[in-house]
Amino acid sequence: MPTDDFPQDLTLACSRFVRLAARRADVGVSSVSWRVVSTIEQRGPLRLSEIAERERVTRPTATTVAKRLEEEGLVFRTPDPADSRSVLVDITPAGREKLADWRGRMNHGVGPILDELGDDDRRTLAQAAEILARIVETHDSAPPAADPSPPAADSAPPGT
Repeated sequence: MPTDDFPQDLTLACSRFVRLAARRADVGVSSVSWRVVSTIEQRGPLRLSEIAERERVTRPTATTVAKRLEEEGLVFRTPDPADSRSVLVDITPAGREKLADWRGRMNHGVGPILDELGDDDRRTLAQAAEILARIVETHDSAPPAADPSPPAADSAPPGT
């Protein structure tokens, strides 16, 4: 049975694994770059504000990332037909090729680590990956909780 620290333990373990995978894959770009390109591939063209929201960065940071990806030929900007003041960022064919290369490097870098595991552990991780993907799909566009910190244990209820 998971402990009260389960959310933190899971989050930290996932974060550490992602960093390990990125180091072993040696994709040569920041993880935010390949996450943005991957998200655009999955969801289709996105506004800069949507990129900023999904990556939990400021709009200027999203603009900088999109500009760098555009200079590298991985994405392109096009006018937003729904709002002439906005642009949509979309993936280029070169971006799709690069994303496939990054994914191949990830498989090559992380695969040997996973190959060391027994069948039961591999099945458990495969199931966990499916569960995490489902959680992300369900909650990724939801706004963050207003105050994620629990109330202090010694705080008295209001009006006492």
